[in-house]
Amino acid sequence: MFQKKGGGSVIATALAVGLVVWVAASGQKAGAPADRRPLVFEKAPIRMIQDPYPTFHGIAMDLDRSEVIMTDDNTGSLLVYGSDFQPTERIPEPRRKIAGPKTHLGYVCTVSISPEHREIFTVDNDWKDNMGVYPLDGNGEIAPGRELNVEHGAWGIVLDRKHEEIFITTEHVNKVTVYHRTAHGDDDAVRYIQGDKTGLADPHGIYVDNEKDEIFVANHGHWRKTEPGEGYTLQIGKRAEQPGGSRGGAQPLSPSTGKFLPASITVFSRTASGNVAPLRTIAGPKTKLNWPLGVYLDTAGGHLAVANSGDNSILFFDRNADGDVAPVRVLKGPATGLQGVSGILIDPRRDELWVTNWNSHTATVYPRMAEGNVAPLRMIRSAPKGAPVTGFGNPGSVAFDAKRGEILVPN
Repeated sequence: MFQKKGGGSVIATALAVGLVVWVAASGQKAGAPADRRPLVFEKAPIRMIQDPYPTFHGIAMDLDRSEVIMTDDNTGSLLVYGSDFQPTERIPEPRRKIAGPKTHLGYVCTVSISPEHREIFTVDNDWKDNMGVYPLDGNGEIAPGRELNVEHGAWGIVLDRKHEEIFITTEHVNKVTVYHRTAHGDDDAVRYIQGDKTGLADPHGIYVDNEKDEIFVANHGHWRKTEPGEGYTLQIGKRAEQPGGSRGGAQPLSPSTGKFLPASITVFSRTASGNVAPLRTIAGPKTKLNWPLGVYLDTAGGHLAVANSGDNSILFFDRNADGDVAPVRVLKGPATGLQGVSGILIDPRRDELWVTNWNSHTATVYPRMAEGNVAPLRMIRSAPKGAPVTGFGNPGSVAFDAKRGEILVPN
């Protein structure tokens, strides 16, 4: 709450990129609702705290076109670059960019593609509760070809191209939901994994292994008890509840207590459904897992690569690892340029490892078997070298501490 001349106050809420301000009338009783009359500023702001540059988050690769597609959750866009670019320090222009109000892109975390159907799939995490589908060669301000209403907190997405199924992780209700590739609108899920037996705890990255019919899920460890079928949405006009049963849909949130579990990688059968235990779980102090985000299976090397955001490293585990086991190798150190690692993939044609760095406006490329403190072969920048990142994430409100002269922004 901001103090205002005349004894009144101003209540402010930050919505993504702007500030909405309402006036609380002078002399208003404490605790009474604010008079929601817009306070109109006729002058430009004195200064702004803003990161004007894209931040690379999720990543996917179109091998046929030698293109890499990355999500930008800062300015709300999809950016497409050539994957065979030459080393450079300059800021390259993307080949294509999907952005603008018509796209419905916002806090887009992860991305997956269907080269066969020429489609891009994204989920919008804490803002719009939707999955958007765009043409693989799309460019400019274009509307999604279709949208699917998903539960609030969706973060990870991956397309199982062999079985034409979309897997989506939902953070807040510890859930993996599976839809048909063509799902749209209020279509129900094909199945879901959720419940106290699953070991899912704030799930993020997800990968489907078609060779062994398994899925890998990265968990931060923030856990609350959930009932199978539990979920919710925040968007007006979307149904808040869906039919339960074997097809899987959202049921109302139940009262719960929570706890912190170790970060983990949980492995399930690809066709797992309901409240089922994982086949294997990688967790414990030897694993070094700390805020794991993206996961990707290097089938040639037989290693699961994990973007370990908490300590700016890439961890590699045997694909059959189970329990409290050490990584078979680690990519980490100041020379690597890893900062807030998020997305990860392997380019099998060039034998390269790609990583998106959420905290440095870069995507870095290494030899597939890179280990230790090694510099990247090359990188893509979306901002000048050393440009700061605000780190605000997705603020919902701001406040001013008049005593200390500080702005408070929740992350």
